[in-house]
Amino acid sequence: MRLLAEHSGQLVNYSQLGSGINVSHKTGQRYVGLLEQVFLIAMVQPWFTNALKRMVKTPKLHFLDSGLLATARGLTFDRVKADRTTFGALLESFVFSEILKLMSATDLRLSPYHFRDRDGREVDLVLERDDGMIVGIEVKASATVKPSDFGGLRALTEACGDRFACGVVLYDSADVVPFGEKLFAAPLSSLWG
Repeated sequence: MRLLAEHSGQLVNYSQLGSGINVSHKTGQRYVGLLEQVFLIAMVQPWFTNALKRMVKTPKLHFLDSGLLATARGLTFDRVKADRTTFGALLESFVFSEILKLMSATDLRLSPYHFRDRDGREVDLVLERDDGMIVGIEVKASATVKPSDFGGLRALTEACGDRFACGVVLYDSADVVPFGEKLFAAPLSSLWG
């Protein structure tokens, strides 16, 4: 659990995970599968289209319980306060879990994915509706947002074309701020508003 916790919010490398606990690649993959079956973690598949040849096609791992994730990583309130960089993966997994809950409460049929191209441009969460429309969600553990925070969403926009509905960067503030056509920053609290 501790080893997986260190990889939450990251692309999965089964060989690295297996070697970290002295088991084979296949055994590590089975362990991850078991933890997914008991709803401790979720594997988020990559979003891509056949037309896009330069996509990274590796799943991403998220813990579904951010409290368990924080405990497994030894993240106390004081430690996070002293080193804010430890908060990013925790927040991303928390938002992912909250969005899964919201998805279960809607009549919309949505599928969650992540997006990352070979140039490293990424979007934390891509929601694809059953009619093919796409929403991109980026999570920032920051009280400010800058245009460069939208690089992954702009890459996703290019990849989707007309299917792109909107992109949002969720951040730690109270203001909704537009950042171009179909792109905006919104408070994390808008998940519950």
